[in-house]
Amino acid sequence: MSQYSSILSPIAVDSVLRLVTNESTNVDLRDIRLVKKVGGTIDDTQLMDGVLLHQNVITAAGGPTRIEKAKIGIIQFQLSPPKPDMDNQVSTTHTPWWVASTPTRLTSLLLRLL
Repeated sequence: MSQYSSILSPIAVDSVLRLVTNESTNVDLRDIRLVKKVGGTIDDTQLMDGVLLHQNVITAAGGPTRIEKAKIGIIQFQLSPPKPDMDNQVSTTHTPWWVASTPTRLTSLLLRLL
């Protein structure tokens, strides 16, 4: 790994320096994302600003393979309609004989079953 320090060190330092502001000197390292892609070498490593989307291009549909100055919206919530609330309760005024809600009823129920 030390043989690649001349490539990776400046990238690591630049990524932290881009997050430092005049008001604070602390950096939350969770704001820096390392994305590993299959193929290539460490020499291909680069620092990218913004958001990286890894989506395969579907050329069979005849869509564009390159779009310049694209405006992309990132949605962070579920688009499907919410599921209905399943917390239903049934209340009755009369408890059936087979429900053992008290110790006395439990004894009575056990005597009936024997």
